[in-house]
Amino acid sequence: VSVPQGVPGFISINSTMQSAMNARCMRAPQGAQATARPSVHMVQPARISVIAQALSRAQKEEQVSKLVPMLEESSVVVGLRYQGLTVKQMQQFRRSLPAEGATLMVCKNTLMKNAADQVEGWENLKPAAKGDNVWLFIQEEQIAESIKAYLKFVKETKEELPKEEREAMHALRMTGGVMSGDSLTDADIKRLESMPTKTELIATIARLLNQLPTKVAIGVKQVPTKLAYGVKALADADDNKDAVVGDVLPKPE
Repeated sequence: VSVPQGVPGFISINSTMQSAMNARCMRAPQGAQATARPSVHMVQPARISVIAQALSRAQKEEQVSKLVPMLEESSVVVGLRYQGLTVKQMQQFRRSLPAEGATLMVCKNTLMKNAADQVEGWENLKPAAKGDNVWLFIQEEQIAESIKAYLKFVKETKEELPKEEREAMHALRMTGGVMSGDSLTDADIKRLESMPTKTELIATIARLLNQLPTKVAIGVKQVPTKLAYGVKALADADDNKDAVVGDVLPKPE
C-alpha cells in the first residue's frame, strides 16, 4: 500500500514500520539459534577462583614432593643468585657440573622452605630462600668436583668483564648453603673444593692401616730386647750381694 506523503490525516509510518520489521526479522533467527544451541551453564567467578586455587595447591604439593627426595639424597645444598646471567651462561654452568650427583633447580622460595621443614637438617636453608635463587644440590661423592666447577665458572665469568665491573658482579653469588645441618660461609665453600671423596678417604684409611702393623711390630720387637738385656744383667749380678737393681739395669737415655 502506498501511503501519500505529507497528506493531512495520514501518519508517516515508514520509519516506525521499518523498525518493527527489522526487529521482527532479527528476532526470528535468534529464536531459531536458541533452540538449536545447547544450554550453557555459566561458571561464576568465585567458582573459577576456587578451582584455580585447588590446581595451584596441587601443583605446589607436586613440586615440594620432588624437592624432598632431592634434599634427602644431598650432602650439600647451596643457593645462588642468577641475576645478570644469560641463558647461555646458565647452560654453560650446568654443563660444567658433574653429570651425576649435582643438580641445578630454580623453584619458588616458599616451596624450598616447605621442603626444608619436611627434611631434618635443612632448616638453615630457609634464611637463604629470598630473591632470585638457583639451587645447587650436591651428593656426597661429587662435593669437591661440583664446588670446583662452581668456583671456576665464577672466576671465568668475572674475567670476561672489564676490570672496573668485576667487583660489582653478583651473578652466582652464594645466598646461603648447608652441609650436615650446618650453615656454610664463602670460606667454607672454598675449603670444600679440596675435600676428599668417600672413596679417597677409604683408600687413605686403608693405607694407614697397612702401615700400622709394621710400626706396632717394630715397637713390640724392641720391648723384649730391652727386657731380655735387663734380665740377663740381673742374673749376672746375682753373685754380687752388694749390688742394687739401679746399678745393674741400664740408665735411661
